[in-house]
Amino acid sequence: EFGLPTRRAATNSKRAADVARAGTRASYVSTSRGKRMPLHEHPLMTRERVVKLGVPVTFTMSNIFGHLSFVLLGYSYLTSDLLTLRALAVGGLSFAVVFQYFRAAPLWLPIRWNASFVVVNAVWVAKLYYDANFAELYATEDERALYARHFAHMSMTDFRKILQLGRWRDMERGYQMTVEGEQNKNVFVLVEGSAEVYVHGKAVNTIEAGSFVGEMSLMRSIVGSNFKRPKNQMASATVVCREKSRVFCWEDAQLRKLLYENADIRASMQAAFGVGLAEKLFNHRVMSSKMFAQAPNEVRAAIA
Repeated sequence: EFGLPTRRAATNSKRAADVARAGTRASYVSTSRGKRMPLHEHPLMTRERVVKLGVPVTFTMSNIFGHLSFVLLGYSYLTSDLLTLRALAVGGLSFAVVFQYFRAAPLWLPIRWNASFVVVNAVWVAKLYYDANFAELYATEDERALYARHFAHMSMTDFRKILQLGRWRDMERGYQMTVEGEQNKNVFVLVEGSAEVYVHGKAVNTIEAGSFVGEMSLMRSIVGSNFKRPKNQMASATVVCREKSRVFCWEDAQLRKLLYENADIRASMQAAFGVGLAEKLFNHRVMSSKMFAQAPNEVRAAIA
């Protein structure tokens, strides 16, 4: 009944003896399965060095890599930039692989896992770097103009996401982009051309190129109590193309779903809509609370 503990004790003693001889002339070390593996006596990585910093400090290059690994991984927790975080993860995990390899016996289990994580994070670094630095080069002229006009504060990665949801359309004169009192089905950016705004059947304003159309209905559907149960809102005015126009448009439901799921894109779109609203109010000279109270139709026309 004492056979198994005795064998374990003998194995542990043998392993301890192997490790004890590692600093002298041993060439092999025994693993937990009884295998003999070559001892890593690398002249650069495992040789002990002494530095006097008031008191003698002993270190190996392998241990330096281990400390650097934890420093980089720790710093990655402090950054909010995804590209920086992934790059730090690649560096930290790579240093960890070096530290785990140059030991009396390499730690193959963590080495394999960390090497896999290095590959995954390296792929993400390449993708994020491409999106941040080269994606704009492959955008069309219209897409670059749209980005510069309304979404330059947004990352190109997020901009590509909203582009994928929408499409370019050419509208004929007389096309109704929104209808007063009806649910809004689309959100538009008027890129070329102009549109007339009608409230109660009366023309009250003209929208020029560069304006959003239908964005206020979308914003009302994702703020306050509507945020948890967003739904289409009624258009506050009818907007009709005055001439042949070019627009970029999104389906209201799809864009609303994206904004509901992605807080970063939602904040960026709210900022773009806010700037567009300020431009509408400024151009229409609707800049005071008195105007809001005395001429509500004028305000509705301005922010259609």
